[in-house]
Amino acid sequence: MFNICYSFISVFYFLLRSRLLNAGMLFFLLLILLLIPCGVTFAQTLMDTGAAMSIGTEMDAGGAQSATKQAPRGGTIQKIGEANAQRNAELNNAATPAAGENVPAGNAPAENIAGGNAAIPVQKSDILKDGWWGPGGYISSIKLPLYIFVFFIWVGCASWMNSDQERLKKESRETLNFLYLILYVVLGTVFFFVPIFWVAFPATLLLCIVPVMVYVVKRNKPLPPHEKVLTGEHLYYLYAVVMNKIGVKIKVKKRLSYQIGPSIEMESAGKNIDPKILQGRLIVARNAPGYNLFRESVFDALTSNATSMMFDFTPERTSIRHQVDGVWLDMAPIPRVIEKGKNKDVFEEMLESAKLLIGTNPNDRRSRQTGTFIAILGGKKRKKYEAEFISQGTKTGEAVMIQFTASKVPFKNLNELGMRPEIQPKLMEQLNARQGIFVVSAPSANGLRSSMDVFTRLCDRFTRDVVNIEDAASPTEAIENVLLAQYDSAKGETPLTVLPDVLFKEPHALIIRNMSSLETLQLCCQEADMHRLFITTIRAKDGVEAILRFLATKITPQQFISRLNGVINQRLIRKLCPACKEPYQPTPQLLQQLGLRPDQAKEFYRTRTPLPEPEERKRGICPKCNGIGYRGRTALFELLVMSDSVRELILSNPNPNLIRQQFAKEGQTGFLYEGIHLLIKGETTVEEFSRVMKM
Repeated sequence: MFNICYSFISVFYFLLRSRLLNAGMLFFLLLILLLIPCGVTFAQTLMDTGAAMSIGTEMDAGGAQSATKQAPRGGTIQKIGEANAQRNAELNNAATPAAGENVPAGNAPAENIAGGNAAIPVQKSDILKDGWWGPGGYISSIKLPLYIFVFFIWVGCASWMNSDQERLKKESRETLNFLYLILYVVLGTVFFFVPIFWVAFPATLLLCIVPVMVYVVKRNKPLPPHEKVLTGEHLYYLYAVVMNKIGVKIKVKKRLSYQIGPSIEMESAGKNIDPKILQGRLIVARNAPGYNLFRESVFDALTSNATSMMFDFTPERTSIRHQVDGVWLDMAPIPRVIEKGKNKDVFEEMLESAKLLIGTNPNDRRSRQTGTFIAILGGKKRKKYEAEFISQGTKTGEAVMIQFTASKVPFKNLNELGMRPEIQPKLMEQLNARQGIFVVSAPSANGLRSSMDVFTRLCDRFTRDVVNIEDAASPTEAIENVLLAQYDSAKGETPLTVLPDVLFKEPHALIIRNMSSLETLQLCCQEADMHRLFITTIRAKDGVEAILRFLATKITPQQFISRLNGVINQRLIRKLCPACKEPYQPTPQLLQQLGLRPDQAKEFYRTRTPLPEPEERKRGICPKCNGIGYRGRTALFELLVMSDSVRELILSNPNPNLIRQQFAKEGQTGFLYEGIHLLIKGETTVEEFSRVMKM
């Protein structure tokens, strides 16, 4: 009876917390449920006590027999008397020695000495075998508080899980709450009838705690460190709070205002600026009211693998966009709300703190302002990003662009770049040629810098002298056995400024990131005949356009084309999320357009198809790609090796389409073949491949 009432109490309490039941009705039902078992228990106690007293009186008057005669037939006293008489008879028979047996003195049973009416003492071990009950079927006064204690633990856990899911805006909140309730009511009832108390009690306690621990583990996985619970740092903080409340002082490292929130640090940066000035900018920015919001915005962008973020400030709202894997994604626009006593909303305060960090005027909302800062993500592996800040006034307000560049190259070899093994030997021949010019090209924002760093490391820099000529305003990663020569474009210098001094030392290979000027290109062509290799970069959508861009410098075509060994171009393409991609059978028309036979591609892959709204809500957003469908990028490479026929065509008729056709005739198919290879492997989609080919 108690367990049934207890289960109903749990259900009604949950309904009340969920605001699904009126408080007055709940109080009325709880009162009834409490009075019914109490009344039944009280009545049964009075009846049993009265019966026992009557039996005792009759025994004093004439023994158990007269008590039995005076008891009304069919009454409770008669039944109890008969039970006691039967029990005494059994005990007397068990205690009576058989014929010929001697009973030692002092060993007669207490029942025989007292006339067979003494009660059998109840052992403590018998109580422990009665589950949650005490002797006689009544609820134990010791075990009941423990059961109530477990109940309040469940209430606290259920309340915290519900409020935490509300704060995190989890769509599965109602389902998880219901499952937690049903699990506790059903299994709690089963454990209630376990006959051994010290087995039932721990099992019921674990029933409250284990589901919460499972929820915490799944909850913490996608969250940043500062939002995780029950971690070592969080538990120590809770311990310190509790101990401080009871008078035991525990020192907790106090976090300053600019350290609250995500684990990200900001630093002011700038070329040729006094460190004291940079530190002063940082201190002023930290004291600005919007500094923490700025940190949170940058943290969200970096943890989403964004390479750029954009803010559009208007009188009505603030729009935020993230560039993830080369594609701009719109975040939810935030209405402009100004609190009392202020003339700016929270995002305008955020913009002000960002401008203070880079050392520009926060009150200027019209002029173009630029600056740099450094963002350092915390955690097990600290990642450092250089951020370029650009703001410009617009007709409707102000636009801000922040571009992030990782301080370390994330790729170590050609496989990580996505280059197929069949192309790698041809590229190594170009990078280790004895003389000539090799061009590395890519469209804007397609990984040219990262690939060039990998190519530099792959050069034979241990048996040859390799020199890297770079702009001091855009330094690259230092590489072992690669000498460095810098020029400063801020002072009007070019590679030609340092190139003569470098050539005087007679290096075997030179890497020049920007060789677009005519004088620099002419000097490199002359030195290429002196058994020197020049590797340079240029922005172009494909290899043929890269060649024509060099010819556009007005250099003599014969002088450049005769020294050009080859050109490689790359385009970045998004990869499908492996967790949520789904296969499908391509149509014959699609295979025909791609030049494939049906046996060459039995299935392609695509992003998962949206379901009807209820099913889509139940399925939830993919945690790996955050519902985008793509995660990460790889490169498509087009390696074009110069031949005599191509050189003759460029010199006679530099038509880009004819040049591309000539390369295709020689088997240098380029992007088309590489993209089809990715489609067959299921790493990208037809739509993404089509988007990349239209660059």
